[in-house]
Amino acid sequence: MKKFVYSAVALTMATGASYAAETGWASLDQEISGLSSSLSAQNAGGPKVGGWIITSVRSQGDGVGIDTDDDGTVDETVDKLGFQLDQVRLHVTGDVSNDYSYKIGFDLQNGDAELTDAYIKWKLMDGVNGMMGRFLYPTLKSATMDENKLLFLNRTLIGSVLYSSSLDLDEDGLTDPETRGRAEGIAATGSFEMLGYTLAIQNGGDGVADELAFTVNVSADVMGKGAGMVEGAYGAAEGTNLTVGGFYHDDGSIEDGNAFGIEAYFTMGALAAAVNYVSFGEGFGDVSPYDITASYLFTEQYEAGVRYEDTDADVTKLTAGVNRYSAGHNLKWTLQYSKIDVDGGEGPEDEIALGATLAF
Repeated sequence: MKKFVYSAVALTMATGASYAAETGWASLDQEISGLSSSLSAQNAGGPKVGGWIITSVRSQGDGVGIDTDDDGTVDETVDKLGFQLDQVRLHVTGDVSNDYSYKIGFDLQNGDAELTDAYIKWKLMDGVNGMMGRFLYPTLKSATMDENKLLFLNRTLIGSVLYSSSLDLDEDGLTDPETRGRAEGIAATGSFEMLGYTLAIQNGGDGVADELAFTVNVSADVMGKGAGMVEGAYGAAEGTNLTVGGFYHDDGSIEDGNAFGIEAYFTMGALAAAVNYVSFGEGFGDVSPYDITASYLFTEQYEAGVRYEDTDADVTKLTAGVNRYSAGHNLKWTLQYSKIDVDGGEGPEDEIALGATLAF
């Protein structure tokens, strides 16, 4: 009888110890899991710093103007050969809750911190977000795409106009042409199946005066997953993809200050192509430029491309180049050649550039 009691007590103690150990380890696992989730949530919601540096060396025929008699005008042009900083950008993004996020961006190219983007973004409903602050006019991909995702060292001529000087092609002096591509305002962005859209109301060329600029942008992923926000084949979605889109912009501060444009981006494996066309109203120069780009990713690290551009203002440009992707679009080398033809005028004839892009 005693042997039976001792055995029962021993079995009970062993079982209790085993159960305690199991529940203890389970509790510890839960605590570790909770701590990990908490840290992950804090890291996800905290500020994230990013940006990119683009630097190049360029050789350009008749690329530098010289004022020989100090009268304030260019008397002759000479060849250009030198190094430059094309872009130095820094931005901070983060989430303050499940529904609210922010972005603050700076341009550091000239040694000063010039504010570029500064906006708050929030969820209005499923598939629809609001945005308020300072941001780019929502026009074309070639104007709103990050510089480190471009195929060449420069945007398209259309993209450069929309990005840096917005639609102020006639240089009427309403705003600083270096910052006109962005303005303070409010926007709604959303998507429904293959369609995406942005409706924006922002300050126009008169700044905070009583005239506003209205922009509508609509895009559709007609085939596949769409081209995404990259130029060229590297980084595009697998398979065959086609995205088409367009925008309409009207600036009430400028007479006939309207423009509309269309775009198409196509990728099929290693092949990529893009087309842009914009019609500017009389207030913006009354021109209709277009460009065509094609590229081929002939190895996992090398992509060659060519682009033809016509400004509809007696200027055409042909660019050809090759990228070497060391770490995708976050680290790449670009070698390119550009030839500019100006009818009835003088300008830089050609340029050879070698550039490096590093994004973080």
